[in-house]
Amino acid sequence: MRLLYDLIVVGASLVLLPYGFLKGLSYHFAVRGTLERFAHYPRAVKKQLQGKKLVLVHAVSVGEVLAASPLIRKLKSEQPDLFVVLSTVTYTGRQVAEQIDELDLLVFFPLDLGFIMRRFLRRLNPALVLIVETELWPNFLHLIRRRNIPLLLVNGRISKRSFSRYRRIRFLIKPMLQAFSHFCMQDAICARRIRALGADETLVEVTGNVKFDVATNGGQHPMTTELEKIVRTSEFVWIGGSTRSGEDELLISCHQQLLEQGIPSFLVLAPRHPARFDAVAELLKKSGVDYLRRTDWQRDAEDMAYTVLLLDTMGELDLVYTLADVVFVGGSLVPIGGHNLLEPARCGKPVLHGPHMANFLEISRLLKDAGASRRVADQAELLAALEMLFSDLALRSKMGCNGQLMIEKNSGATLRTFERIRPFLRSEDAPNREPASKTG
Repeated sequence: MRLLYDLIVVGASLVLLPYGFLKGLSYHFAVRGTLERFAHYPRAVKKQLQGKKLVLVHAVSVGEVLAASPLIRKLKSEQPDLFVVLSTVTYTGRQVAEQIDELDLLVFFPLDLGFIMRRFLRRLNPALVLIVETELWPNFLHLIRRRNIPLLLVNGRISKRSFSRYRRIRFLIKPMLQAFSHFCMQDAICARRIRALGADETLVEVTGNVKFDVATNGGQHPMTTELEKIVRTSEFVWIGGSTRSGEDELLISCHQQLLEQGIPSFLVLAPRHPARFDAVAELLKKSGVDYLRRTDWQRDAEDMAYTVLLLDTMGELDLVYTLADVVFVGGSLVPIGGHNLLEPARCGKPVLHGPHMANFLEISRLLKDAGASRRVADQAELLAALEMLFSDLALRSKMGCNGQLMIEKNSGATLRTFERIRPFLRSEDAPNREPASKTG
């Protein structure tokens, strides 16, 4: 079975590696990024790794990196001598991770082939591995278990869609789950799902969602002042955050209708994926609205007329949330499953979202029950909600306060999760691991 899996990975790599190399060119990281997929590192990095008590944190992309950040900060504050390495799969995830000052090293997660993973684990020789949310790589987990390395799933989440897929291959999933030393799950639903897939019930615990503990630093961030100049805060600022294909058109239409009614609408469009920036710019051009791309700001005058800002950058959405009157969170008017509602709620903003929130059911329920969010079924309901919130400043303020209170009430997951991690960091409890190789 593992041989068949390796053949599938090799086949997929023939397509994904050239694509990753070309994509890496725009990030000025093509060559090193590709080498890291094979667990090859510069000599300076190899020297850094020698003799370190190392914790490996694996976070696939942006969402997982954001969830990992409070845990990484807690690890380093409690044990500064730890050498913390974060591995990501995507370039955008790595770009966001570069903002975590407490990290000692950033690497790309390598291809899940046996010989590559053996090199990866020999090189890093981790004392502990933390996987954020849910990432099941067969060869990686097999070697983790064989080397007797403590492995924890932190901020564990299994969406309804993933659970449905995993359940069909439970006979393959269950052995992989045996590699884990503990499961720190976001909520009771996710805990129930991981148990149903074969996790040892005695190792499964609900510790909460660490994203409740992610602090916003918009007020202190050096880019906030510039963004305040770009975003017309004197107008009715609403944001389409993490939008997906099929949503941008609806939001642009709502914006145009608001303007026609005399409402001073200022829309910030923030597509979820950088690959869609140009396509959304083309939509804006065809719509006839005056817009500005964030990356064009340095080349354009401050007094340029525009009513839409296309946020074609990474890592600035949280900062822009602090400048908004209302936030719509994307991936929810189309059947994607929604995106994280906590970021705008933490900034004290009223939150709107569509009906498709399968990936964030618990968070959307908590915000709704707290009176911090509104569900809109379609474009017409979104427009009506925006009109209402524009005319009712008191309601906007109340919803924003409700969201912040709800987050404060549910905070503490980082500390609870760290308490489960702490025993595995004690030197006297450390397992007998294979020594790190000096070659490879």
